[in-house]
Amino acid sequence: MPKIKYTTKELKRPDKFREYLVEFLEGLSEHFNKILMSIGVIVVALLGVCFVSSQQEEKDLLANEQFRKAVESYNSGEMETSLSQLQILHEEHAGTEVSVLALYQMGMINYQLGNFEEATKHLELFLDEDPEDGIFRDGANLVIGLSAFELEKWDKSIEHLLEIDGNTSPYYVQARRHLSLVYEKTGEPEKAEKIRKETPSEAVP
Repeated sequence: MPKIKYTTKELKRPDKFREYLVEFLEGLSEHFNKILMSIGVIVVALLGVCFVSSQQEEKDLLANEQFRKAVESYNSGEMETSLSQLQILHEEHAGTEVSVLALYQMGMINYQLGNFEEATKHLELFLDEDPEDGIFRDGANLVIGLSAFELEKWDKSIEHLLEIDGNTSPYYVQARRHLSLVYEKTGEPEKAEKIRKETPSEAVP
């Protein structure tokens, strides 16, 4: 078998692997700062998301606590205090679910206090938020209808009372009874009588 001979020059030349390794390390060194910066940006972004999430959670907890205190004031008979607390909550946490719920509660309290215009204003704002819960929507429409009745705004009263459609609503019977009263007021006794005959004595649960 013939022997393979190497010249001194060939023996000193680095092999292909070594050449590749050197080039790779040199390239890595050149781009190392860029890599570090990219990782840094990702870490900062993740920390930012965590911070925002934490901040939002704190805001939600604060809003819920404010709502709880407003309900406590209402249950204690301090309705004006409750209204004030709910108004602050609505302004400080605009756009949140609890802020929308505050609008509903303010409407209900104002109706109880005989502030029919204010009740209507808050409940219309509540409906503008397009709440998904049908019971809340029916409750808002009922109280707007009742407030309009008290203000002798017959057309508005009819409009909102008719929104409560279907005897599965817990507000259906009350809405129909007041609707018959509105028709009495507008000189339509036949419509009023028809509604009274069609209305069940109790709402279907």
